[in-house]
Amino acid sequence: MVKKLSLFFITFLFSILFASIYVENGMVVFTFEVDAQQVYLAGNFNNWSVSANPMVNENGVWKISLELLPGEYQYKFVVDGSRWIEDPDAPSYVDDGYGGKNGAFLLVNENGKLVIKPVGGAENNSNTGNESQKYEVNTLREDTIFVDEEGYVVIRYYNPDAAYVMIAGDFNNWDAEDLEMYDIGDGWWEAALELDSGVYQYKFVVNGETWVEDPNAFAYLPDGFGGKNSVLKVYEENGKLRVGSPVENTDEKVEKKKYH
Repeated sequence: MVKKLSLFFITFLFSILFASIYVENGMVVFTFEVDAQQVYLAGNFNNWSVSANPMVNENGVWKISLELLPGEYQYKFVVDGSRWIEDPDAPSYVDDGYGGKNGAFLLVNENGKLVIKPVGGAENNSNTGNESQKYEVNTLREDTIFVDEEGYVVIRYYNPDAAYVMIAGDFNNWDAEDLEMYDIGDGWWEAALELDSGVYQYKFVVNGETWVEDPNAFAYLPDGFGGKNSVLKVYEENGKLRVGSPVENTDEKVEKKKYH
């Protein structure tokens, strides 16, 4: 019995030591071993900032701990200010829109504990075609999300009873007080977001207390608390940013209706 426990402990310890990403004390810990002067962590949790999250070198291993809410996350390491490097030990990968890959994982709340899982239930190096299974595609959405002439992603939300509305997502680390939507009249609220290519999750925060999914989102994912996060994909086509479903080849099947 003692030998079994010892073996379990050693296996558990080694899995943490050699894991690229793991959860410790409620924080998501990212690690990356590289010979560099400086390494930053960039992802959809900090709007792909190259300076927001510096990593610390601990005996040759760069490390950072972040407090993240359940959701889907993508990331890369920015080495010495110019080299964008994918994590060779990421739980899974998604296309970065530029011919490369972003590390990707789902952060899930299971029985009160945060657990890291690969995107789409597929392991590392998995472009297996299972991506569509994890999303709930919204086939009855109205067309209230678009990219304006200045390249901002515009998201509109109808709620004539709201006093004010905020938008929170993995693009601002789910900060419910960071991005206020504008009242554009007739019960419509609008947010203009500066987003790079990638898949993003978000919700509306109504009157500072009620978190609401977008009824016109392209798709949904479980939020880890019994509800759903809204999901959209931002991508580049012919030199211009566009928005659409995170599931390929579904946009033409969606019944799009202009809002009035």
